[in-house]
Amino acid sequence: MPVFPVLLVNSLIAILLVAAGILRTPARALGRWWIALAALPLLLAGLLSAYVFSEDTYRDNGVSRWDAYRSPGGALGPMFFLSIGLMAAAAGLIAYAGLTGRMGLLRITACGAGLIAFFLLGTTIIGFNLN
Repeated sequence: MPVFPVLLVNSLIAILLVAAGILRTPARALGRWWIALAALPLLLAGLLSAYVFSEDTYRDNGVSRWDAYRSPGGALGPMFFLSIGLMAAAAGLIAYAGLTGRMGLLRITACGAGLIAFFLLGTTIIGFNLN
């Protein structure tokens, strides 16, 4: 799996999450769209997992990026688990905020999830790509 499409999708979803957090949309206008918004962090977590555990294109011999780049005592392993955990927490908070109608919490969580996706997930993706 090449790195460019993964970074592009990550960046686009991060921008979408930040935009959803910045816009002051009334609860009635948002309707049930918060469900789709809650799915975006989970989509990013799945994309990151698929990328990290896919075959390393540089070696091209069946070795996953996880085995190729995660050195013992290195930062990529904890960064990966932190990324997955934060995206799962963001999805849960967005779902909770949508169910209870707390639009302030939904906006703050969506904006925070977008920034985390852009910086932490982007850094993790790049880290698992560097040779």
